[in-house]
Amino acid sequence: VLSTDQLNTMVRSIISLGITAALAAISAVDATTVAVMELGKGGCLHKVDASMSETSSYGVMSFMKSTHDAGKNGKRRENSTTQIPGMGVVPDLFNRADGGVVVGISGESVDLESMPTVASIVEENGAVAHLNVPGRNGRKLMMHLGAERVDSSTFSAAVDSKAQAALSEEGNKIESLSVNVDDQDAAASVDASLGRMLKTLAADAEKAGSTVIVHLVIDNDDNIPSRRLAERQLEDNNNNNNNNGDNNNNAQDFEIPGYYDENTKTFVTPFKTIYQIQYYNVVLWTAVGLSLLLIVANAMTMNMPLMPDTLLFGESAKMVAE
Repeated sequence: VLSTDQLNTMVRSIISLGITAALAAISAVDATTVAVMELGKGGCLHKVDASMSETSSYGVMSFMKSTHDAGKNGKRRENSTTQIPGMGVVPDLFNRADGGVVVGISGESVDLESMPTVASIVEENGAVAHLNVPGRNGRKLMMHLGAERVDSSTFSAAVDSKAQAALSEEGNKIESLSVNVDDQDAAASVDASLGRMLKTLAADAEKAGSTVIVHLVIDNDDNIPSRRLAERQLEDNNNNNNNNGDNNNNAQDFEIPGYYDENTKTFVTPFKTIYQIQYYNVVLWTAVGLSLLLIVANAMTMNMPLMPDTLLFGESAKMVAE
């Protein structure tokens, strides 16, 4: 018969092996990582929950459209786009960005070991949020945005031009371009150019008091943010087990209530995002205020004192006398 300590140790080992297997499965699957950065004044994005990082390409597009007001043609959209729920970052309802840049990097030579700038961005705290899309969807996302395609030799000038356009043009327009990395030298050149652009854009946006959102789309064999999130979850599980010795509810500690929608390929949860809460309160209290105003106006009209009009009654008296 196993003692309580032996049973707890066995349960911890089983949970650790299960999560380790999940980590191996995650790291072996192709994935697209979208790192979202906020440069300049800030305050336009809100991080909700780092554990809600996995989404779909449709989810990423809904986030970009809800964050930026102008489409790829530069004209403001007639109808606003609502971001799908269950994502780890949401745009502020009132404080809007001044522009955005989407940079897509793809190719067989995308190696984070030779791209220190990109590697630092996809780190856990290297950006405001990381959105992870299973499979290689980087090129698909850039095609939806109508991104300009450049090679590594012209990337530096092109990305600088896009950054300045996003900062200087009005309307919260989103600029986009994609580059294909063919070899290690091209990867190093693109990484260096990206680093220079981010530093320059951050300084210019801060000086102008503006906010520019940069979306970095990376096709990579190793879904680093998701893997590190799972590693942190494993470490937290082990710490909790060591502190209280109770493993019965560890699996539930990280469960998010909801269901997976097969039609949209997204996870739907009843939890509301900051954007949804803000929108609900604005509509609610605007309706309450207008209703109270209508009630007061009707009450004042109904209780208005009735007095004879001197001019009207004077003319009537003359007509009767005649």
